[in-house]
Amino acid sequence: MLGLLGARTANALLDLGTPVAYGPRQTVIRQGEPSHHVVIPLTGALKVVVDTEFGRPVLLALRGPGDILGEMSVFEERRRSANVQTCTPVQAKLVGKAQFNEFLDRHPDVWRAVASSLSTRLHWANSRRAEILSCPAPIRVGRVLAEIVRRHGRHTAHGWILDLSLTQAEIASLTGVALSTFEKTTQRLHRLGVLRSEYRRIVVDDLGALLRFSKLAEQS
Repeated sequence: MLGLLGARTANALLDLGTPVAYGPRQTVIRQGEPSHHVVIPLTGALKVVVDTEFGRPVLLALRGPGDILGEMSVFEERRRSANVQTCTPVQAKLVGKAQFNEFLDRHPDVWRAVASSLSTRLHWANSRRAEILSCPAPIRVGRVLAEIVRRHGRHTAHGWILDLSLTQAEIASLTGVALSTFEKTTQRLHRLGVLRSEYRRIVVDDLGALLRFSKLAEQS
């Protein structure tokens, strides 16, 4: 969202609220709690997870610097609909509900940026739903891995390293496949020399091959 704002407005927004720092695997927003503030990450990565009625947590999305978290619950004045947990050390700003709403009223361009951000999320969710209904499971796994790596991975001489402390079950839930299907697909990609799995991290040795496997090479 911050990237959609002019520098002066973005700096004014970041002047609000309270700076906070979190370590890895800390809960920033807890599902079911009242909504008192929004969270604007400045560094690091976070995951949005829902506790379902069947007891299985589902990973919905990953967020990073410049995103905004918790704004929908603030706008609708309802309890939090999901948990937000850190994947890495995170620095962020917590902006109180009243202060945030007042700032929006004084800056219409921020309203537009928030609306654009929500629209992007809706488009992403619709694309995932369409893929779940029409796209073979291995391709869905490849596409989600490619998307996460390109946004949150570290490019090194040894490949793209994704070390967000995500479990295979979490990535499988984001992809919409069973854990066994996710494991079979990553094993296949390992045999093809595309990636390798290490403890709580994935190393993509050949991003181009992953994009081709996912039918994304032309789009890129």
